[in-house]
Amino acid sequence: METETFDLIEFQQKARATCCPKKLFEMWEDVCKRYEHHEITAYELEEMKETIWPNLQALASLRRIVNGESPPPANKRKRKGTS
Repeated sequence: METETFDLIEFQQKARATCCPKKLFEMWEDVCKRYEHHEITAYELEEMKETIWPNLQALASLRRIVNGESPPPANKRKRKGTS
């Protein structure tokens, strides 16, 4: 099986058009593997992260709304030097 050549614009378009969380996770896994094998740059990894993760978060929020679940608690982090 031959690996598809990575085209950042094409992968971003696919990610934006995908509404299936499973497929988005598969895309993210593919991107991570390509990065680990030095097939893509850190820039391309970050660009794909900025494309895929907001879509996954939006789909998760939509699923919670449809299922009538409450949202997860906000992630409250303390800044260094503050009490």
